[in-house]
Amino acid sequence: MKTKLLFIFACTFMFGQDSLSQDLKLKSAVITFNPAKIAKNTTGINLGVFDSYQKQKINGINLQINPITLLYPLLPQAIPVPSEDEVTVILNGIHISTGGMMDGAKLNGLGISIYHHARVTNGFSANLFNNTSGILNGIHVSGAANNSEKGAGITFAFMGNYSEKFTGLQIGGFNEAKQMKGLQIGFVNKSENLKGIQVGIVNNNKNGRNFQLGFWNKNTKRTLPILNF
Repeated sequence: MKTKLLFIFACTFMFGQDSLSQDLKLKSAVITFNPAKIAKNTTGINLGVFDSYQKQKINGINLQINPITLLYPLLPQAIPVPSEDEVTVILNGIHISTGGMMDGAKLNGLGISIYHHARVTNGFSANLFNNTSGILNGIHVSGAANNSEKGAGITFAFMGNYSEKFTGLQIGGFNEAKQMKGLQIGFVNKSENLKGIQVGIVNNNKNGRNFQLGFWNKNTKRTLPILNF
């Protein structure tokens, strides 16, 4: 059943994406629509359904309606950061959607949606479920999780945050970073190499200079309750 739902869900994002290459010079319009038979760049407002983006650039306001958003939690596996071959839209401005991006190249600005998957996200985003970005800079709030390969700024998620390399503040139920400079606040904080502070119930850091405040703290030097450094 989940496989069928995934197929139906994915198809709504696939049609129209094999049109004009982003390398070609596209015509621009003040008002554009998605999906469209011929892709156009937008300088103004883009209106669409099913979040079916093409290889285009949108400068301004992007408004999308996706009536099948409730299928998103039924996907059998997490959606990774889209590859360079998969990405479509570059959006500079305001993005508001009852769905979200599945294959965004870049979002610079303000994003409010149910979910978000892009190679680069800069600015502010608020997502009901999750934000998955290769590069994630700015302030990002998600109901489930924020995931990034590299990031800087503030990430807040009720379930947790994960980043390969992050500079700034992580706030969530479970926070994890391989390389971290800054502050982690959560029930469980974990890092491979942290230069900064961990505040939580359980704190674990393998390398780096850090200060830990919590019920149980562990680093390369010692394991202590309450305070560790």
